[in-house]
Amino acid sequence: MKICIITNSHPTNDVRLYYKLAHSFAQHHSVWLISTEGVVNNTQNPYQQVVDADSPWAAIGQLQKKVCELKPDVLICVEPLTLLVAWRLKQRLNLKLIFDVHEFYADAFAERFPMLLRLFAKYAYLAGLKLLQTKADALLAVNAEILKQLIGKDGKQRGTVIPNYPVKHVWDYVCDVPGSLSQICDMHFDLIYIGGLTRNRGLFKLLKIVSILKLEFPSLKILILGKFFDPALEAEFHSSINRFNLNAIIYYQEWIPAEKIGLLLRRSRFGLWLFNSYNRRLRLSTPLKVLEYMAAGLPVITVKTPLMKALVEYNQVGICAPYKAKSLAEATARLLRMNNEEYAAMSQRCLELTESRFNWEALEPQLFGVLNRITK
Repeated sequence: MKICIITNSHPTNDVRLYYKLAHSFAQHHSVWLISTEGVVNNTQNPYQQVVDADSPWAAIGQLQKKVCELKPDVLICVEPLTLLVAWRLKQRLNLKLIFDVHEFYADAFAERFPMLLRLFAKYAYLAGLKLLQTKADALLAVNAEILKQLIGKDGKQRGTVIPNYPVKHVWDYVCDVPGSLSQICDMHFDLIYIGGLTRNRGLFKLLKIVSILKLEFPSLKILILGKFFDPALEAEFHSSINRFNLNAIIYYQEWIPAEKIGLLLRRSRFGLWLFNSYNRRLRLSTPLKVLEYMAAGLPVITVKTPLMKALVEYNQVGICAPYKAKSLAEATARLLRMNNEEYAAMSQRCLELTESRFNWEALEPQLFGVLNRITK
C-alpha cells in the first residue's frame, strides 16, 4: 500500500509527521511525506519530497500535482488547507483520506482578531473546517476536545485520539554538537523552556518569576529555546531582560532542529511549561514539550489546570501552581531546594512513566487499527 502525507506548513523532518506517523506506517507500507520545505530523501522509506511554492495557498496546487503523480491508496492531510487537495482528488484517485488534527485551529485563528470579533471568527472558521473534514474517512486528533469540537457525537465512528507522545528513548542517541551550540553546551541550566515565545505562553511572566527567584538563587541559570514571531515582542523581551538585570541568568537560544534539542535537555534540571490558563486551546492541550521533558528525566514546573494536575501532580513528576508570578516562583523554589536524592527519585519517575505509558510506540496499535478499518 502507498501512503502520502501532505503538509503546507511543516518541514519534511517534522517530529510528528516524519518520526512518528511516517516511520510507523513505513513498517508495513511505502510512505511519502511531501511539504514545501525540509529534507529531501528519494532513496529510503519513508520518503521525503519538497514542492516549490511561495505561500501555503500556492502550495495546494503543487501538492495536488505531486499526489496525482504518486497515486497513493491513502492520503493523510494535516492542515485545513491541505484538505482542499483531498476534495479535488478523493473520487478521481479513489483514495482513502485521514485528517490528522493536532491543533484547535478555529481558536488559534480567532486569536488574530480584536476581542469583539473573536467569537464570530472562531465559529465562521469552524463551520468551514467542519465542511472540509466531511470528506475524511477517519480523523486522528491529539486530544478528545479537538475531536469533539470537529465531529461531536460522530466521533466514535470516525475519530480516534492519538496523542502526540514522544518516541521511546527519544533522547538516548549520540548527537554531534554543532559549532553554533558549542558554547551553550558547555554550560548547565537549572531551568529550560522550549517552545513558541508569546505573551500567552508566559514569556513575560517568566521574567517576573526569575526576578523573584534570583534573590534566593543568585547563581540561577535559565535557558529559553524558542522562536519569536513578532519582532516588536522580541525587542520588548530583550529590553525587559536588561531592565530587570537578568543578563547573567537568562540565556536565549534561537530555534534549533528537533534532533538537537536533546543536547540542551541533558544540560538542564527542570522543564518549564508556562501558559495563560484563560486561553482555552493552551489549557486543554498536553504539549509535546512537557512529555519530552519527562522523556529526558526533567521534572516539570507548570500552571495548575485539571489536565496538568492529572499529569504532573498526580504522577509526582513536578509541580503545578496558579498562573501568578509569585505562586509559580514559590513552587519553583520548592523544587530547586530539593536535595540530590529527592531530585534523582523524581527524575526517575519521569523516565519510568515515559517508558511505561507516555510513548508513541504504545499508540501504534490504535494507529494501525484506523488504517486497517478504512482500507479493508
